[in-house]
Amino acid sequence: MFRLRILIVVFNFASLDSYAQNLFANPGFEDINICTEYHASCAPEAWFHIPATVYPVKGRFAQRPVLGHMLMVLPVASVLPGFNDKRRFVYSMLTCPLVKGEKYNLSFYIAAAAGRPFEKLDFYFSDREPTLGSFNVLNKTPTFSLTEQHIDAVYKTVWHHVQYEFTAGTNSQFCVIGNFFPLRHVYEMKDAMNASGDIFYFIDEITLKPLSDNNLCPGYNDNIKKNYAQDYRHTNDITVIKDTPVIPKKPRFIKDTVTIPSVLFDVNSALIKPAIIKILDSMVDKIGKLKVAKIEINGHTDNTGTIVKNEALSLSRAESVRKYLAEKLPKFSEQLFVAGKGQDFPVADNNTETGRSKNRRVEIILTFVKIEN
Repeated sequence: MFRLRILIVVFNFASLDSYAQNLFANPGFEDINICTEYHASCAPEAWFHIPATVYPVKGRFAQRPVLGHMLMVLPVASVLPGFNDKRRFVYSMLTCPLVKGEKYNLSFYIAAAAGRPFEKLDFYFSDREPTLGSFNVLNKTPTFSLTEQHIDAVYKTVWHHVQYEFTAGTNSQFCVIGNFFPLRHVYEMKDAMNASGDIFYFIDEITLKPLSDNNLCPGYNDNIKKNYAQDYRHTNDITVIKDTPVIPKKPRFIKDTVTIPSVLFDVNSALIKPAIIKILDSMVDKIGKLKVAKIEINGHTDNTGTIVKNEALSLSRAESVRKYLAEKLPKFSEQLFVAGKGQDFPVADNNTETGRSKNRRVEIILTFVKIEN
């Protein structure tokens, strides 16, 4: 536990330092684009999928971000045939172009697909903007490929921190990320992470930082605006270079927590009772009117009983709530996340009955998006 706390403190300070010089706009993927086509949140600002689409992920495969509420979903394989014939990738325009001969540090967190270890991720830097018609990863040689040997830390078991230093070979403005060649591992149907059979890597907190003390380029802020100004996300002819950039409306993430006390459950039971249904139905009415980003359902217990029993009971109660909400709100089923926290997160003193009663609970944490002018 002591080592973990040190890691978190170092990580937070390192991130703040990296962000100050970061050549990636929206490196934590927290700013969400409002698609012009649908007038709804659909993808991280400044990052563009080719082909242009938004990828759903089954709830059991989804990962929690390292920081904040969002992360990047990157398709790297498929359980269906044909994936390797039409490679997919994501790209971003750098806030300042790379300078040939300069040294840079690239770092990010990655969670591999379907419980498999991280295998490979390719990076390509270009002076021309990639589009579906002009850029084919099957015909490109990556600038470099990062593998498990570049992992230098593990965070919360699932997330691996990757770091790499390189010297720029060209004055490049765009960065392409994907898998240019098939992964060695062959995935089975049970590994499919959505109905389309996709396999994903999850990326968070990505930074690209020059090692020199040179000042950022004069167009740094303008390039961020150009990245953010592109609101078309469902056409294959997107470009981020525009003559008249606009400042987009900013989404703000709001959290709302509802607590279901244990007295509404029977002892050692996860059965949904009428009193709980009343609470959940009230939430359903509210959720249906919101732009929901995530719904976390966490079960908690006091410290009486065994750790294993407490974790099992807290998980089963949280899962009962998840099933009910998924039935009532099927369109949000992929945004429901469930966890059994057991006795690890008390909110009151476990040495008193009043405190233990408060600790026995199910918390529903609703995160939704509000657009600000």
